[in-house]
Amino acid sequence: MGNSSRYISQKNSPNTNSQTIGGKAMQLRGISPEFVPDWTVITADCPEDRVSAIVFKAWTHMSVNSYQTYAVRSSAVGEDGKNQSFAGIFESKLNVRPTGLEHAVREVRDSVKDERVTAYVDTIMKTNSKYPRPSELPQTPAVIIMPMIDARYSGVLFTKEPVEGTDRMLLEYEQGVGGVVDGTGDSMTFFLDRNNFYETSVIDEELTHSHPPPAIRRIWEEAKRLERNYGRPVDIEWAVDQNDKPWILQVRPITAGVTA
Repeated sequence: MGNSSRYISQKNSPNTNSQTIGGKAMQLRGISPEFVPDWTVITADCPEDRVSAIVFKAWTHMSVNSYQTYAVRSSAVGEDGKNQSFAGIFESKLNVRPTGLEHAVREVRDSVKDERVTAYVDTIMKTNSKYPRPSELPQTPAVIIMPMIDARYSGVLFTKEPVEGTDRMLLEYEQGVGGVVDGTGDSMTFFLDRNNFYETSVIDEELTHSHPPPAIRRIWEEAKRLERNYGRPVDIEWAVDQNDKPWILQVRPITAGVTA
């Protein structure tokens, strides 16, 4: 059967080989650990006939109960990278039950064959001659399995707002899980000052300050630290749970619309 552990990498494991764990998992390693839920990645080189056993082992490594649901996301080479993000190109699955993990993992792996992936690669190759040829891309992406957060509210934060390209930070969030990211929710928006955790506006010729929920402040601070580490603006997906604990679920350098 071989050593199945070689096809699994966890949050606290030393594997930093982007060719096997992919770009999204590499970016998770750059976030301060206290903000990141436990996660496991099934490596890109996992053989097809080992997927079932590896998924089961990955789940048992996470030491959670049968009532937990999961997010299952791709982590392809180059995904969420400094040159191209591949945002929304590969398949993602949310609220997956343990009994559905294998099917979800296989769907994410197989999404590399989707027409939208081919079209995306063709488009960026026309505009970036340094980008790898399709033959250099992995046949399958690595796949991240992460417990879903029971979110009080969740959203995104751009450390440099992409609407007007000012130095303000764009915070968008809503109650519950996922609506901001998939565009289905009714969200709140703040254009935050970089040095003060509030939005400044003028109402009836008076300067006023609007404050987001206090629990988001730590996410705002971590986002600025991540921006300094990357040397360029970043886009993060985050959640605050029912106990007001802040979590960061993914981070990517902003690749379009603004300059550092």
